[in-house]
Amino acid sequence: MSGSLGLRPPAPRGDLFPLPWVRFLGYNPAMRPLPAILLLALAARAAPSPGAEAPPSPQGGEGRDERSESGVRGQPWPLWDEQEPIEQYARRANLPPTKALDFGNGVKLELVLIPAGKFIMGTPDPTPVDEEPFVTSIWIGQFALGAGLGVLLVLLGTVVIRAVRQRRRPQYSLARFLAMIVAAGVGVLGGTHWWKAARALSGAKAEYAAALVRYSGADDWEKPAHEVTLTKPYYLGKFEMTQEQYQQVMGTNPSHFHGRDLPVVQVSWDEAEEFCKKASEKTRQTVRLPTGAEWEYACRAGTKTAYNTGDAETDLDRAGWYCENSRHTIHPVGQKTPNAWGLYDMHGNVWEWCLDAYAGHCAEPAVDPQFPFPGQRRDRVMRGGACNVFPEFCRSASRYRDNPERRFYAGGFRVVVAVAPQTEKE
Repeated sequence: MSGSLGLRPPAPRGDLFPLPWVRFLGYNPAMRPLPAILLLALAARAAPSPGAEAPPSPQGGEGRDERSESGVRGQPWPLWDEQEPIEQYARRANLPPTKALDFGNGVKLELVLIPAGKFIMGTPDPTPVDEEPFVTSIWIGQFALGAGLGVLLVLLGTVVIRAVRQRRRPQYSLARFLAMIVAAGVGVLGGTHWWKAARALSGAKAEYAAALVRYSGADDWEKPAHEVTLTKPYYLGKFEMTQEQYQQVMGTNPSHFHGRDLPVVQVSWDEAEEFCKKASEKTRQTVRLPTGAEWEYACRAGTKTAYNTGDAETDLDRAGWYCENSRHTIHPVGQKTPNAWGLYDMHGNVWEWCLDAYAGHCAEPAVDPQFPFPGQRRDRVMRGGACNVFPEFCRSASRYRDNPERRFYAGGFRVVVAVAPQTEKE
């Protein structure tokens, strides 16, 4: 009776799957390419694109497990992981991200936390791009794309040819449909991998070209580049020292153009040192000039470009006052774009005195380098450029030097406040 009603007879009791699942699981010829297709998909997925950054560790940054919270051996402070915001580092180091010194009469100095960390000081000699891993990765992507699309076309072709021969609509089994999906997926993964590898190669070549330009335009004072490790965080002035702040501490203002928010200028290195001594006594904090390494590290804020906003002169125009946009005069602090750590006017406006006496760069890695040469009347380092100089003097790596007794038109400074000893970790 079931046959007369057009119903399918019930499956035997032991047959749990009326459909031909056994053929699907291994006996269907359409499934034979699946193992090779899956292997290609896994290879294209697992092969990393050269130049791609490693994902951050679960603890918040690359290499944290190798560096630990104590930094280098014997180091009480964690090192910046080159990715985390200053606020996150401040929480990790148990320090406030900003600080203010009260000079009295409502005059305060704002400072920003600069993390302990490593960077390349100076202008490094560019390394040519090794294209072999990029080309290999591109070839893997191309092969996976071709193989996936080829298998997909074969599967579709057999369906169409069979339909033409049998003079009916194209039909395919679930197994063949899944095989086509896998083949299409392999093609998409291969094409994506190819595109990422080609883009990474193009980016590496562009970075090499930019590094070559930076190196060819660098002064001998910036070479050789070398790795520097600063083992302690410190606070650096958010702005260049203003005339109002200087007068509140020193009782005088040597600047030729007056304005409470203008940077103090015509200050010699000796006078900047005297300011630091009086400010330390007034605030009961350790106030001093930054070393050259501290200044460049803070200026870069993790960047490797000529300026902390990029390599082009248009990038400098966003970050600082120099001869082309300043009319050769100083401007109030804080009017340009700050760097990633919230520091203003690190490029241009006024030259900034550093603690160090001038000395040539060494090629060896250095830890907390200082060149004070106490008691010697040697030229002192100045950084940052000024409102009346060309762009090349405003680069992050550029250095200048002058007599510590000399005052000049656009010479100022900003200060460091050391982390209080009672907050240091044991």
